[in-house]
Amino acid sequence: MIKALIFDMDGVIVDSEPLHLKAYQEFFSAYGIGYKQEENQQFLGCKDIAIADILIKRYNLPLGPKELVQNKEQILCRLLRTDAQPRPGLKRILQEATNLKVPMAVASSATMPAIELVMEVLQVRNYFHHLSSGDEVPNGKPAPDVFLLAAKRLGVQPADCLVIEDTLNGIKAAKAAGMHCLSIPCAETKHQDHSLADMHLSSLEELDLKGLLA
Repeated sequence: MIKALIFDMDGVIVDSEPLHLKAYQEFFSAYGIGYKQEENQQFLGCKDIAIADILIKRYNLPLGPKELVQNKEQILCRLLRTDAQPRPGLKRILQEATNLKVPMAVASSATMPAIELVMEVLQVRNYFHHLSSGDEVPNGKPAPDVFLLAAKRLGVQPADCLVIEDTLNGIKAAKAAGMHCLSIPCAETKHQDHSLADMHLSSLEELDLKGLLA
């Protein structure tokens, strides 16, 4: 039985994967490095601090992981303030879940400031009981840590949670947490293998929440 919804953020709540790519590209342009979408694909769903460690070693950058994340985050937040758009069907599902008294949480690999900014820009914070960031747990996706934290904060058993994800790393994390998982890929993740998910839709607009909970 599904008693709670846990949303990934990037690519599920907000159409932000292109903005993450732009932020990295702008950051790397200062070092004369051309950062391409193909390279970025391997990092979808991962924590920024883990990505930073890899990129610093790959390009021999003269800064630490935390500094890289802070610099990239400044660019990303500027882009989110001007360009963030909700994924199709999001607000309908959030309102329907609220009407049905289904508790909801966000569990994202993003930093907490980025999560809070998206909530503010999209004006959806009031729908969610809790926000959880990958920075709050030892291991990022595909480890289950952030989803287990979200379930604990909601006071719901993992087996009673439905995770909505768009990346392979996120789906693996949800299943490792013992949760149900709905796959709704965005344009940047539709090429990934989503076969581990329990359900598959092309958009939140297709989700029949009342029927799912019946």
